[in-house]
Amino acid sequence: MEKALPPWLKAMQNGTIAEARSKAFLLDRFWVLERSVDIDGADFIIQRRITNKNILDREAPRLGVVQVKYFGTANTTHYVHKQYVVDSKNELRSEFFLICHTGDEEEAQSFLLTSQDINDHFVASGEPGSEKFRIPYDKVVTVGQFKITNRKRVLDRIEHQLELADFVQNRRFLSWALPSAIIDLDAILPIYREPIDNWWGDIPESFKELKETARSAMITVEEVYELLRKITEEADPMEAERIVEDVAYECRDGLGRWSIALPGKLGSPDFFTVCKQHREMVEKLKGDGMLDAFLDIKKTIREKIIGFITPHLPIEPNIVHRFVIHYDSNALVVKDVESFFIPATVFFDVPSTLNRFDHVEIGVSDYSGIDDAQSGRLDCHWLPGRYGFSDIQKENLPQAYYESDFSFYRYCLDEIYRLKYGDPLET
Repeated sequence: MEKALPPWLKAMQNGTIAEARSKAFLLDRFWVLERSVDIDGADFIIQRRITNKNILDREAPRLGVVQVKYFGTANTTHYVHKQYVVDSKNELRSEFFLICHTGDEEEAQSFLLTSQDINDHFVASGEPGSEKFRIPYDKVVTVGQFKITNRKRVLDRIEHQLELADFVQNRRFLSWALPSAIIDLDAILPIYREPIDNWWGDIPESFKELKETARSAMITVEEVYELLRKITEEADPMEAERIVEDVAYECRDGLGRWSIALPGKLGSPDFFTVCKQHREMVEKLKGDGMLDAFLDIKKTIREKIIGFITPHLPIEPNIVHRFVIHYDSNALVVKDVESFFIPATVFFDVPSTLNRFDHVEIGVSDYSGIDDAQSGRLDCHWLPGRYGFSDIQKENLPQAYYESDFSFYRYCLDEIYRLKYGDPLET
């Protein structure tokens, strides 16, 4: 019987395993720099692979800080210093990541937590200045929402976070300041101080009043400018929407104030609505540990559909491709996609004149709930022969169809999401 390792040696072994797994994972996308003895607890320093910049440039690429932890047992709890997650202003450090590992070579699992994840789901405690977030096994491993199930997407998310840090913190100037006038309300050329009477009144005093009016207007403009500057530097569309509302308030007409027209692109409600819907969907899916599964649905549908139509290319314009998606509505996994070709004249009336998209509207019908509780079913149709391609694309139609981001993919995903969570922004 193999003798159990002493706790200190087991901890060292687990740490070595965690570092090796993490480094192998990160090297697929990033340069992994040597650790710095000045950065306590920073197991890896990563840099985006931007070949036209180096660390000494004025606009050096932002570095990422990755801590690595290993859960040896279900009773293991780790701690992360609060200053790695948020700065002195309590703002999130988008460049910080925590990668956790568990299991041996047969059951190895990995988990990624961003600074947002840690701040939202874990509690920091301790003396002021030395607070630490408590990271227990059950809140990382058991819930599953942080599990790395798709390595490429997780690496993409890390890179996007570093891009965000690049934008916010490494731009050439922290901001472009509106030049401020040197205000001297009493300043006026000596010639105008000569005490000659006139029909108007006191020139220096009137000039001072004019300056006061200009200063008041300048303050208003600077307030609006400052808000506009914040929008250009903001990374969260929801926060930008709040600032746009402040701009609209400052630029309102009435009460003798100037009316400053709000640029149309700043006031587009559709964009903010889409952002809200997108954010709600990601938060709900991620909260259930379903984000990657949901994103994989599109890939599965694409491969099934293109695999079916490829042998029949090119397809006659009035042929309907009907496909039925069977999926597990709990796990959000596609189980099967049935496909059929049906003449359009049998299926429904096809307009004699093609519309500007060269196809008719795509139909999506819901038949979920007719089988067992986990079964979901979508009945869909489209006319694959009515899509136009360039001459170059026509040389390889299977590839052209596979690479095309047809709108019915989104319709199908939207319907699958709606059936599980309801309409975004309405629940």
